[in-house]
Amino acid sequence: MQSPARRAILIGMDGAAMELVTNMVNGGHMPHLGKLIDRGVYRPMIGVFPTLTPPGWTATSTGAWPGNHGVMDFNIRKLGAQLDETVWGVNTELSRAEYLWNTVERAGGRPLLVKWEMSWPPTVTSGVQVEGTGPGVSNHHQIAGYHLFVAGRWERRTIGGQRDPETLDPSALQTGSDVDPVTINEAQNWTNLPRSSRPPKEVELTIQPLARGRDFMLRGEKGTPKRFHGLIYASGDNGYDRVRVCRARDGNSAVTELGMGDWSDWWLDQFEIDAEEISGYVRMKLVNLTAEADAFELFVPQIWPAGGYTMPLEAADEIDQHVGNFLQNPARDALGIMDDDTYFELLDFHHERLADVADYLTTSRDDWTMLFIETHASDYTSHFFLGQAEEFSGADAATQQRCLDGVVRTYSSIDKMIGRVAAIADEETLICLVSDHGGTPNQYRAIEIDEVLEEAGFLVYKEEDGKRTVDWSRTRAASVGLVHVFINLEGREPDGIVSPADYKDTQLEIIAALHAYTDPATGRHPFALALTREDAEMVNLWGDTTGDVVYALRPEFDGAHGKQLPSVSFGIAGQHCTFILSGPGVKEGLALKGQVRAVDVAPTLCYLLGLPMPRNVEGGVVYEALTDPDWHLKK
Repeated sequence: MQSPARRAILIGMDGAAMELVTNMVNGGHMPHLGKLIDRGVYRPMIGVFPTLTPPGWTATSTGAWPGNHGVMDFNIRKLGAQLDETVWGVNTELSRAEYLWNTVERAGGRPLLVKWEMSWPPTVTSGVQVEGTGPGVSNHHQIAGYHLFVAGRWERRTIGGQRDPETLDPSALQTGSDVDPVTINEAQNWTNLPRSSRPPKEVELTIQPLARGRDFMLRGEKGTPKRFHGLIYASGDNGYDRVRVCRARDGNSAVTELGMGDWSDWWLDQFEIDAEEISGYVRMKLVNLTAEADAFELFVPQIWPAGGYTMPLEAADEIDQHVGNFLQNPARDALGIMDDDTYFELLDFHHERLADVADYLTTSRDDWTMLFIETHASDYTSHFFLGQAEEFSGADAATQQRCLDGVVRTYSSIDKMIGRVAAIADEETLICLVSDHGGTPNQYRAIEIDEVLEEAGFLVYKEEDGKRTVDWSRTRAASVGLVHVFINLEGREPDGIVSPADYKDTQLEIIAALHAYTDPATGRHPFALALTREDAEMVNLWGDTTGDVVYALRPEFDGAHGKQLPSVSFGIAGQHCTFILSGPGVKEGLALKGQVRAVDVAPTLCYLLGLPMPRNVEGGVVYEALTDPDWHLKK
């Protein structure tokens, strides 16, 4: 019998809690997603633990739990090394499970991946992959991250509150300064000046290739600075109001001219990294220029190359020719530094371009079987806006409103992309929307496990060259990654001090200390769960890279996500993943009662498409969602 569906579209929304998505739909902010709910089935989905991007997307993409696929965290225990040495988890080579797109290829189909999370390095062979390296600045392709040139009176747009630690939100981190201070001077030695009612001024705008990345992810080692000259002048009688950006001190060498609030068009420029010339797309916005030129702000988003970010490589040339420039990071790492409006303008472009690429690939390749497309914007808003969107965060009313507005604008932008991508589907195409974890507002200061372990006497520091470093000769246990505590075990760790005979007692001692810990600011017990490695199989963690003790925090003591259990609901959001499925063979308008888990997504899609199961699948088919669960038995 013919399978119910011929094709499938899998749309990923990183960090989108089903609780929050439901609130956005009910508030009228996601009409396209609301239609898919009305036409299909939906349920809050149980994701992985820790509630984190690498294990979450890998589980969704393989149908296997973290204990099986092995991608445990952003920072994974490096076996045989000291406990503070880890392996970066955004790497498909770490996965021990077959990916769904490779299952599609094994069955003779063609997958298309558009910025699908946790899919790099590419494993596609007959399909097409566009990017897929990581959540934000964590990528290996960009020529440079954003630049924010500021002079004079300028202030950051911080919301305040505790910034997420690196292991929780690596997309926000970068190497070096987060702004580019410049000096405004009188214009000198210029030719071909425009008419100005005031003496022209100038500012040097230097773009630094490899800026705003992370050292171990950069595409090279040395970038050659590229200088532009900004001519500030007064086109009328109301003071300085224009900036002409030129390649030289020649008004006729302009690449763009901007008034207040203007974006330039994208232009293709040349940059040098490690003595190699690379073509990349540049765009600028004049965010602020006062009439007296005593305040200046000009923003340049991520500079993305024209090629090299796809598999096969020629797909990037097609995108460049038929779609236009790609943008991987809509300046998530500049949130709180630049203004919100500029971020959302860029986010809208980012989502439009993702949809443009998906539309082009599906129309130019009639033999496609499954489209994978993901946005990380929902997670960006969890880390920045959602944190203080609730009254219990302690934020003032204006901050709460700014945060709520940011959440709504984010999900509205995502919904427009969903509408365009859903329009690709015909009557034989499934549409499935999922997320890898959720996100929650902040209430109390996030608990730092190292502080708890130090207070309990397990983690010991020493002063070395003016810095605190771990004293491994006295440390009995240390944290690794997000939710793992490893015992400094003799014979296993290079500087192990705990006897194997004391291993089990030490596990229980750590667990007792975590449960007994009281947050000094609130008097509450923040730990929701603490398990031995053996018992951690109940949260689908096992193997040598699982901690000797695994713990979870209550949502009010965690920032956004990561250390919370996947079944948490908190405030307007929670940690439940989103699950929505519509199309041929799927019931309509049904709120599923039975449990749906992240590992059920891949086998359910395979079943409806008549494909074999991924080789390492542990999940099952969501039969409750199907109009005919026994279709495969009929002739």
